[in-house]
Amino acid sequence: MEIERHDIEYAGDKLAVRIHHEGANSASPRPTVLMCHGFFCIQDILLAGFVKRFAEAGYSVVTFDYRGFGESEGDTGRIVPERQIEDIMAVLSWCQDQPGIDAQRIALWGTSLGGCHVIEVAARRPEVKCILSQLAFADGEQLVTGDMGYEEKTRFMDTMSRMAKKKQQSGQELLVPIIKVMTDEESRVFFEKKKKDYPNLASKVPYLAVWETILYHPVQAAARITQPTFMVFAEYDKVIALEYGLALYRAISAEKSCHIQPKAAHYQVFAGEHLNQIAGRQLAWLQQHL
Repeated sequence: MEIERHDIEYAGDKLAVRIHHEGANSASPRPTVLMCHGFFCIQDILLAGFVKRFAEAGYSVVTFDYRGFGESEGDTGRIVPERQIEDIMAVLSWCQDQPGIDAQRIALWGTSLGGCHVIEVAARRPEVKCILSQLAFADGEQLVTGDMGYEEKTRFMDTMSRMAKKKQQSGQELLVPIIKVMTDEESRVFFEKKKKDYPNLASKVPYLAVWETILYHPVQAAARITQPTFMVFAEYDKVIALEYGLALYRAISAEKSCHIQPKAAHYQVFAGEHLNQIAGRQLAWLQQHL
């Protein structure tokens, strides 16, 4: 597989972008899949299996790191959904100017938080041809506080609101290890393992990432998209409960289809037979709609 590495400038920072494709550049532009990662992840983690299968099928595949993550510049570890949506749109615009990419045939692929972002981007950029979203959620407040009782949620929301006001007034905020902003054990275990190979994941990050997630409501964009959309969920997902993802799917009024991968947990969709089955279904959707 050929990998082209590029740096693009956006909002004063460098975004690290890669184009993956099989063989030499062809004379004609290729249909392209722009891949958007999830919560605190970087393009070196998890995506390789999907990249390989899409590239082998003849697509150009574009991956990148959001500002503040991986090889990109920016405020380290800061997750603000609107900023990441802007990053995706910047990379999308850059893709449309590349001679090897067919600007009329670009699909958005997103996983987890990125699976929400692609819905938001598609609602704003109707030229996107189709959408592949996996493991996404409808409402950030529900995701973070859905298991809390009324009193616990009230205390938690009050605390987060005070922290946000303090940051706004003084510029000071709490920085914590990544695992402290995870609400589930599966993600904590995953990131503990990964930081051994990717030391920058050991950096402390703003705890207000949790507040930014609470304020994020991708379901509001779902009814505005017009592109054919294929969504994937994992039956045993403990990171993003299946019901939270299906709420996003139900809100989409465009042509749509979904697949629930049996007996799969959140991170299991990236390897083995789960990956093979999901990638196969996504490729069938691309064949039909891209």
